[in-house]
Amino acid sequence: MTRGTVAFDRVMMAVVGVVLLALGVLGILWWAGRLGTIPQQVDLSGIRWWPQQAWWPWALGAGGVVVALLGLRWLLSHLPRGAVSHLSLPGSDARGRLLAAAGPVLDAAAHALAETPGVRSARGRIEHDRGRVVTRIDATIERSADLALVASAADAVTADLQSALERQDLTSRVQLRTAGSDRPQPRVY
Repeated sequence: MTRGTVAFDRVMMAVVGVVLLALGVLGILWWAGRLGTIPQQVDLSGIRWWPQQAWWPWALGAGGVVVALLGLRWLLSHLPRGAVSHLSLPGSDARGRLLAAAGPVLDAAAHALAETPGVRSARGRIEHDRGRVVTRIDATIERSADLALVASAADAVTADLQSALERQDLTSRVQLRTAGSDRPQPRVY
C-alpha cells in the first residue's frame, strides 16, 4: 500500500471511531433520560418533493457511480503490489534481451545476509514501488545481535546486488526485525 492509502485508511477509521463514540454517548444519554423530549414526528416536507423531480434519478445514479468508483479505487489500492520476476540487464538491445531471474538473485542475497552472526533468517523480493525498482530484504535478528556487524553485512549485500545486476535505478531496502526471544544455544556435553 502507498503512504496515501495508509493515511486515508487512518483518517477514515478515526472518523468512524468518532461517529461511533458520539452515537454511543447519545445512546447512553437517551437511556438515562438526559436528552429531553424527543418529538413524536419529524417534518420532512422540505425535502419530500425531491423524489418527484426529473433530476432525482440522475442524481442518485451519479452518486451511486461515484461511490462505486471510490470503493473500487479503495479496494484496488489494497491489492498487493506485483513482484518483479525478471530484471532486464545492461547490454539488452534490439538483438536481444538479457534477463536475470529475480527470485534466485534475491534468495542468494538473503542467504548471504542470513549467514551473518546474529541474523536468524532473511528473505528478499524485488518489486516496483512508485516507479522505482526496489529490492527488499526482511531479516529477523537475535536480541543479542551486534547491530554494527549486521548493518555492515546489509550494506555489503546491497552493494553486491547493485554490482551483480548493474542497474543504476535499483534501490535497496533492508528491514531488520528483532526476534521475540533469543534462540537457546545448543548444549555441548
